[in-house]
Formats: sequence, C-alpha cells, structure tokens
Amino acid sequence: MAEERYYKHDGVERFTHWTHVVDTILLILSGIQIHYPGFSIFGSMLTARFVHLVSGYLFLFLGILHVYFFFALGKYGIAMPAVSDLGEIGPVLRYYLFIDTTKPDYAKYNVLQKFAYAALFVVSFLQAVLGFALYWPVALAPVLSLFGGAVSVRIWHTTIMWVFLSFTAVHLYLVLSEDLRLTKAMWDGYYYRKIADKGGR
Repeated sequence: MAEERYYKHDGVERFTHWTHVVDTILLILSGIQIHYPGFSIFGSMLTARFVHLVSGYLFLFLGILHVYFFFALGKYGIAMPAVSDLGEIGPVLRYYLFIDTTKPDYAKYNVLQKFAYAALFVVSFLQAVLGFALYWPVALAPVLSLFGGAVSVRIWHTTIMWVFLSFTAVHLYLVLSEDLRLTKAMWDGYYYRKIADKGGR
C-alpha cells in the first residue's frame, strides 16, 4: 500500500478548533464554579463570573467566525448533512460499533459527523442565548419568559453544559480510537492515507 498526502484541515479550521478547545474548558470550569460554589477553580466568584463572561463572548465570536467561513469558503457543500447522506448511517454505525472492520469510504466527514456538528451548532447557539439571558435578565426578559423563568433557564444552561461534556467524551474516544494521524492533521493540516499501489506491489 502506498500513501497519499493531502491537505485535510486549513488554517481557519485549526485555529477555531483549538481556540474553541481552550475557551470551552474555561467556560465549563468557570460555569461549574458558578453553579457549584464549593468547586473553586478561579478563587473568588467574581473572578469566575468574569472568566465565564469573557469566555462567553469569545465563544460567540468564534461561532460567528466559523459560520462565516463555513459559507464564504463553500464548506457547507462537504460538511452540511443532506438527505442523500442517510444511506451511509448503517455502514458508519456498524464500523463504530465494531461490527464491521472495514472503514466506510467517505469524503472529509462521515454522515454521523455531519449531523453531530450541525446539532452542535444549534445547541451552541441556544447555550449562548441562555447564558447571556442570565447575565442580562432585563434586556433578554422574553428569553427568560419563554423558558419558564431564571431558575428554569439556569437548569437548561447547566444541562446543556453536561451535554457538551458528554459530546467531548465521545469525541475524544472516537479520535483516540481512530488513526492518530487524524489528530496530527488537526495540528499541521496534513493527513497521509493509504491507497492501493498502482504498480500492483
């Protein structure tokens, strides 16, 4: 088998990915301290709230930046889920569940990744709206009312945080159980995949 080197992740993808990683860690740790005051990571509650607010703004900025490049660079053509992708669900699931050992052939993202990332964008937007509603309850009073009040919004906000943590755990498992060259590609952009040797060797 020969290897083919190709550019898998551009600079924008790598920058937003790793910045999101650091930012999400800060958001989760500060959020845990705000919700569970006994879990002191940043010292005072004032510091935890400051870190959470700044990280929230960065989270929103990165999301807008990511969406802009998603459409400006035409990435939606390979990353947005479509009805035609549904037929790939079975083979991909069987591979991830270790029923089939042969990895299905797909482009940059498989069907489960497409649907998972699309759902993540929706949930991320909802999380940002709920978070800012807690910081500006007067300005965003309609949001609080829609979700049943500040206490209910706080519960929703915390629940979605645990959804993010669960998604991260699954994501890490899938990354580490796959070819580690995929992880390296998120650092330098390049991936080497095996292809059939045209010489027949």
